[in-house]
Amino acid sequence: MPPAEPVAVRPAREADLPGIATIGSESFSGLRPLASATRWVRACWLAQPRMRYWVAEQAGDVVAYVLWMEKGGFRKDAVVELEQVAVRASLRNHGVGGELVRRSLDDLSQSIQSEGRRIKVVEVTTGSEQGAVEFYRRTLGAEVVAKVPGLFRGDEFILVARPESGAAP
Repeated sequence: MPPAEPVAVRPAREADLPGIATIGSESFSGLRPLASATRWVRACWLAQPRMRYWVAEQAGDVVAYVLWMEKGGFRKDAVVELEQVAVRASLRNHGVGGELVRRSLDDLSQSIQSEGRRIKVVEVTTGSEQGAVEFYRRTLGAEVVAKVPGLFRGDEFILVARPESGAAP
């Protein structure tokens, strides 16, 4: 069942940070308590343009966020990592996360292309216990390239997608 109200995707604004921190704290044990999430979100926000948030909002409320990070410098062939994506529990499994990831990656790609660069590689790291590997395969066309045993709460998979010509998949 789709969300009752339409969801808009846009770059985050500073006023969105409390909502991002709340969703992050609810979604990731490493961002608990909320004060830790607030500190983390603020630190990532201050790392712009290396790190950039996008949000999905519904009826004026932030309901999901994604954090993209550019790695290894501002290279002509950019490597970006999907650092985090989280959706409010009541909207999970309704397509909000996939739409947010795709549309934000398209925006990020356009921004990088406006600088005369392109996205060469999209990297994602996710825990094996989260069951997110299929989501990243479906959403980004990413494939598992490595497994790191015992990272964070368990094993982590590293996935890579290679968008053609710098365009989002």
